[in-house]
Amino acid sequence: MASEKISATRGSVIGAAIFAVAMVMRLTNAPMVFAGGIPRLSPLDELYHWKRITFSAMHFPATLEFDADRGERGLFCPWPPLYDVACAAVSRIFGGQTAAEILWRIIWIPPLIGAASAAVAAWLIAKQFGARAAIAGGIALATSPFIVTQSSIGDIDHHYLEWPLTFAMIAAICVVLRGRAIAGGILLGVVMTMAMFVQSALLVACGIAFIILFFLTDGLAAFLAFTIVTMIITIYRATRPPNFPDSPWFLGWPYVALFAGAAAASAYFFFRKRRAFAILCGIGVVLAFPSAPASILGGSRFFGGERWLETIAEFQPLWKGTPDDWLSHAAGLSIGVILVWDLARRAWKTRDAILSSIALFAIIYLPLAISSRRFESTAIPLLALAGAVDAAMILRRNAAMIAAAAVALIPAIQLALWMMHPMPPIVPSEVPWIRAAGFLQRQPPGRILAMWSLGHALDVLAERRVIVDNFGTMPDPILFDRAHDALLAVDEESLARYCRGAGVRYVVIENPMRNITEVAQILGIDPQVFIVRDRDGRPIRITRLAQATWWWRAYFSRGAPLPQQGMFGRAFSRFRLVYADPQVVLDRTPYRGPALMVWEYAGGR
Repeated sequence: MASEKISATRGSVIGAAIFAVAMVMRLTNAPMVFAGGIPRLSPLDELYHWKRITFSAMHFPATLEFDADRGERGLFCPWPPLYDVACAAVSRIFGGQTAAEILWRIIWIPPLIGAASAAVAAWLIAKQFGARAAIAGGIALATSPFIVTQSSIGDIDHHYLEWPLTFAMIAAICVVLRGRAIAGGILLGVVMTMAMFVQSALLVACGIAFIILFFLTDGLAAFLAFTIVTMIITIYRATRPPNFPDSPWFLGWPYVALFAGAAAASAYFFFRKRRAFAILCGIGVVLAFPSAPASILGGSRFFGGERWLETIAEFQPLWKGTPDDWLSHAAGLSIGVILVWDLARRAWKTRDAILSSIALFAIIYLPLAISSRRFESTAIPLLALAGAVDAAMILRRNAAMIAAAAVALIPAIQLALWMMHPMPPIVPSEVPWIRAAGFLQRQPPGRILAMWSLGHALDVLAERRVIVDNFGTMPDPILFDRAHDALLAVDEESLARYCRGAGVRYVVIENPMRNITEVAQILGIDPQVFIVRDRDGRPIRITRLAQATWWWRAYFSRGAPLPQQGMFGRAFSRFRLVYADPQVVLDRTPYRGPALMVWEYAGGR
């Protein structure tokens, strides 16, 4: 492996410089976050993290697992607890007691961890591959806008931890590959445990770690690592309430099955040296868990086939969108898309296990990112790492400098262009959610039926119970579908019956021209049953079914009492308009109207 030797002092200087650059980049959005004098969070997952962290800080070390404010009778949170509990511990250490004080303390955690992760990565790269790779890779990690925006101040969603934890797995694997199987195996076990208790989607990275250790080592380190994770998840799941869900969205028995299977396969290979039989042994252990096969099959829908996820831009493939989107994502993936293949060729030629590991992680995450933007947050840093390492391996100086410059400068230039049009924490389309939450907070209590995307905003800001929220189908797919089916009700009595059964008092609706087709898609209904659109997405025909729905009639009634046909003739509607947002949407079409309406059900509670 060709790499220049550098002193510990020089490596530390590089790390410190990368930390400074990364920290500055992650604080550039501070004026927008502190507009008005108080921290502003995105009204999506960040809000629920705040709620959960606040609960843990006030009931430390407990975590908010079963939330009575969600669903019809309460629901479990699908997020593992470690991130929110750790943030709560930090806020307690620094004196946070009220929800506002806690928020002021935790908003600094993402930029600090994000900058520190880039610095540590640069320092480790410098030790292993030299200054050129460290500077190029460090600048990419410090400035890539796809990484920066996830760990900027106020962006407290846990996704920014995915790439640092993946890099930590690679570092532990390198320890193993350098001959320290026991120390590396224990370290990998600790890192994978942290990863699973922060974001269970990192199971993909754990799977890659298993492949590397199973095929490139004697199996001892893999046995130790996967046994550690198996034991800790088993203890965690065994101490959950009896009604804790066993599904791929929740850290429980399906995950125990997979890690136990990996540990069993590694142990068999370590003692018997037969890979084929070791794999069969691992599969047998996985299948021994009754809930594992169905959960694995259901979890595969994370990669495609889940109707709810297909409505979310984050889960769309890269080829969907405008040419500007394609160019942006291509620049995000950067030159690493090309250099990773040269690194793989180099690793194959030299039989270098460490280079092979880096290349394998990046190559597996690349098609995942292309098929779903959700994986970009890990793929982009891995490709930056692979590109920087390959640049350090190139022997021709000019070619090496050009490759290293491309790795470093493309993300930096892209960030500079993004900063010309910064994205505020609360985009204009979300402002009506905030106003509606303020209105509902002043109203009598009662559950709210609304589209899932408004869920966390109305739950946390309005302090009202919501039927569905941004966790979508994860907690209860049947409840999720029933709620959206109610929104498409044609017979008002059907909607009223649903509201009575679920305890709904308020129904919050947006312009159906914008949202009714999304609800149809979630339910597996052809959206053209309601609105026929041309290739550019413009509506060309509104069907009678769409106009017959309660949603359509309520929205375009402009607040007039809705008559209904009962067995004794016409009667007044059971619903009355109590709030209409002043912002008008689609104001250049005949279907313009308020951004949001709140209707109250007379029988609600």
